[in-house]
Amino acid sequence: MTMTVLKPLFAAAMISAIAVLHAPQAVAADITLRAGHTNVDGSIQDMGLQKLRELLEEKTGGAATIEIFSNGQLGDEGQLVEGVLLGTIPMAMTSNSLLSNVVNDFRVLDMPFMFPDIATLSVALEGPAKPMMAAAAAGSGYQLIGSYSSGIRHLMTKKDINTIDDLANLKIRTMQQPMHVEAFKAYGANPTPMAYSELYGALQSGVVDGAEGATSDYRGQRFYEVASHFSTVGWLNLTAHVFMKQGTFDALPENVQTALLEAGAESAVWQRQYVIDQELPLLEELRGKGVSVVQPDTTAFREASIPLYEGFMTTDSQRALFKALSE
Repeated sequence: MTMTVLKPLFAAAMISAIAVLHAPQAVAADITLRAGHTNVDGSIQDMGLQKLRELLEEKTGGAATIEIFSNGQLGDEGQLVEGVLLGTIPMAMTSNSLLSNVVNDFRVLDMPFMFPDIATLSVALEGPAKPMMAAAAAGSGYQLIGSYSSGIRHLMTKKDINTIDDLANLKIRTMQQPMHVEAFKAYGANPTPMAYSELYGALQSGVVDGAEGATSDYRGQRFYEVASHFSTVGWLNLTAHVFMKQGTFDALPENVQTALLEAGAESAVWQRQYVIDQELPLLEELRGKGVSVVQPDTTAFREASIPLYEGFMTTDSQRALFKALSE
């Protein structure tokens, strides 16, 4: 090959190399927070965390991000609550029911039939109760990042539940939370607390006759395959909180702390509206899968729930939070 041919080839190679050196390069985030939850990918809770990650990256210019571990990869909800406090898990999202075992004031959010719909819940969470909840979490060593909706809880069973009498002596899986257990005792069922990860197998094998749960989880976890009757009793409007250990949060750079709290607040508002938008289409989808969807009379359920309010709100701070949420 002649020098005449080599010169333009060499020049082209140099230009290409210079272009590569000056091309924009993908920059890894300086801070990556691992976040665990027990729901499936694409669930309403998971979508909230994805929105949180998107907003955090946007607000920090990509300097901070979140790596999401779904489906209990980092442990069940009890392990997540404990792991965050121990500092082994940087961030988690769990149901209010599990977190309230540690942050006792949060128990008021699990009172049956307290919020008629998610829109009412969302307004309450953005009102005077919001700073009170943050203070309650801090008192137990947690930094509250945001409060999402886990949907309104109904009944999934192997037969239709049209009245409270239809629950008599049925083994119903509940969360591992005392108030949930007492509620289903009051409804005449035989409550059976167990980890969420065990539920599908328990329904399939007959260890339990049914469970309480949200429409999104019923579809997402394919529980309709082993419990094809869904009764929209709406006994609980459940929240799910995103939280960190206070010390882990405080160790972050100040600008990341600010961005994380802003992203948490914005993602929570977005996620709760997302849940509202998903609910009705999900019920229609379930009917299309052959699920029997019934709407029982809830009067007797509501009346049986009244004693739980007095039994589980025992401190002045719980009563104050209840009042703030009810305003």
